[in-house]
This record gives sequence, C-alpha cells and structure tokens, in this order.
Amino acid sequence: MQNLTVVALACATLGAGCLEASDEQALRGTVGPEGGELVGLPGTPFEGVRLQIPPGALSGPTALAILRADNTTPLPVTAVRCGPMFSLQPAGLALKVPASLTLPYEESVVAEQLRFEDQVKVWVGQDGGWGQRLQSDGEAGRVTVTVDALAVVAAGVNPPRDDERVRFELRPNPAFVKCLARSPGNRNEQPVVEVTVVKGEQNDGLFLRGRNIRPGLEFDMFVVETSQLQADGKVDPGFDNFGLAFYVSDLVASDSGRLRASIRAVLLNESFGFDAGAALAPVPLHQVGFWFDDPAEAEDCGFDVDKPTPFNPKHQAGPMAMISVPDARTGLGPLCTQPDTTVTPAVCDVSED
Repeated sequence: MQNLTVVALACATLGAGCLEASDEQALRGTVGPEGGELVGLPGTPFEGVRLQIPPGALSGPTALAILRADNTTPLPVTAVRCGPMFSLQPAGLALKVPASLTLPYEESVVAEQLRFEDQVKVWVGQDGGWGQRLQSDGEAGRVTVTVDALAVVAAGVNPPRDDERVRFELRPNPAFVKCLARSPGNRNEQPVVEVTVVKGEQNDGLFLRGRNIRPGLEFDMFVVETSQLQADGKVDPGFDNFGLAFYVSDLVASDSGRLRASIRAVLLNESFGFDAGAALAPVPLHQVGFWFDDPAEAEDCGFDVDKPTPFNPKHQAGPMAMISVPDARTGLGPLCTQPDTTVTPAVCDVSED
C-alpha cells in the first residue's frame, strides 16, 4: 500500500475499507461488504471529500476511486455549481445500501447566488442528464447527501428566479452623506447600498451589498414603519418619527468601504410588530434602514452627540445613515410587494402569502 498516512486514517475510522493510493489525480481504495470510506486529506485536491460506504452496500471487495471531473461540464440551466466536480468510480455502480457523500463548496459563491448554506444541493449525473440530491447534513463549506449509485457529482445551488426577488436601494440621509462616504468630495463614489430580498416558503432572505462607505464605520440595521425620506430621496418635510422599529443586525464597513449582510427573517409583506401590553395593534414594517452606531461619527456633519437616538443596543446611537423610500404611488415601503390600492391609504395585502 502507498500513502500510509491516508491509509491509517481510513482504516482507523471503520476498520475495514482501506485507501490504496491518493495523489493529485485520484483518491482510491478497496472497500468490501463490511463497508469503509474514502477521505480526502487537507491540502490535497480532495480536501473536504468523504465517501462513506455502509455495511451491506457492496457484495464483495470493490476497487473504488474519486477523480476530479471535467469542470467545464455544465449543470442544468437552473443551477450554478459552487464547488469542484468529481467522478465516483466505477461509474454507474449501484449500491445495495445508500452511501453518504460529503463534498466541499465555496461559501462566497452561494452568497453571490442569493442563497444560504442549507440550500446547497448535490447534482448527480444520471441517464445522460442530472439528478438532484437535497442535503442530509451540512456545515460551513461542506454539504452531505446520500447516493445510491456512483456517478459524476458536484455541489450547487438553484438561484432564485426573477419573480422570486425584490430589488431596491437605500438612500443616504442628505444631512450626513459627508460623514458616511468614503470619498465625500467625489460625486462618482457616493455611498450606494443595494438590497435584494428573496421570497421563501417559511421566511425570506435579505442580501445587502454596499460600497463607497467610509472604512470601519459601524451601523445598526432596523426594519421600521416609516421612512424619513420621500420617494425622490429628499427629506420628508412632514416626517414625525420612524414609528415602530425592529432591530435586525449590526453592519460594519470593510477596509475597502464595502458592506455585506445576509439575513433570514419574515420580511416581504408580512413583517409586523405589536405590543399587547400597550394595546398597540399590529403595525406593518416595510422600510429598511441603518443608523450610525457611534454618535461621534456624525458629529462633524452637525449631529448633536448629547442627543443620541435609541437605535443600538445601548440606546446611544447616531442619526439615520441610509434608508429605503416609499413607493411614489402607494406610499408603501419596498418590503410590501402586494399593495392593495382599493383603500386609501393603500395597505399591504397579505392574503396571497
């Protein structure tokens, strides 16, 4: 046998199937009826790969191999690959008992496709096409599924369809743009925050991406009842207060002035709050905004640090930094995608959810 370190790992685990060779091209082993596993070691092209063959899956000793497959082979048009493609061999070998397969994937690709880690799946080549396996287990950068035959496999996600997502921008508070911007004097690098909310069955996914923010700034994100800005981004002269507010997340700008957040919650149409003790009826929350966490960060723009706002855990926050705006026609925030305009003012229709 070759590569004793790898062999010892495999045999110590189940005491049966032992790897015979592991190199840059393949992960190989012989597994019998008693079961065994092939495990990719850290630092190799197979890091994060694990094929666990249970007892009874094979009739007799069988030479197995895992190879890096042709990464140019596309998944179905509705899928995006987020990890390496592998070939489990002998191709087409049916297992009497399903095996457990773990594959690595890139978390950044999953986030770019507006999905979360538990939505990663594995595509399995079969009958000239692709089958899909939902994960049975998972952890950061690893997805585990069951397979009943050996085939070409790859981790991937189904990006949301256009009709499943809502996109909008947060507008900067005009009074505090200079304290918010990475390059206050450069009109071509003004703060921009784009939000995409993906509708889900049980909850929704909010993906926030910002740029041109002053590096290191910290913020507190809320969903609120009312925006301080009008549909055109100007301050509403009739604004009184933000109404009911719900604390969602902390944010911090990177060294390059970028903001990123991926948040799961009930957001589209159905987000609301109430206070039974204060006899406050349910109040819809359809606006998204964030506040300066440190009042001093906005002092140079005229904020009175002796009059902080309650928008952080210590209730000693600065002013609103950026927020969504109401729809010019309905007056509702962007988290309402089902406006009922048969009444005045318009309300959000939740009967379809």
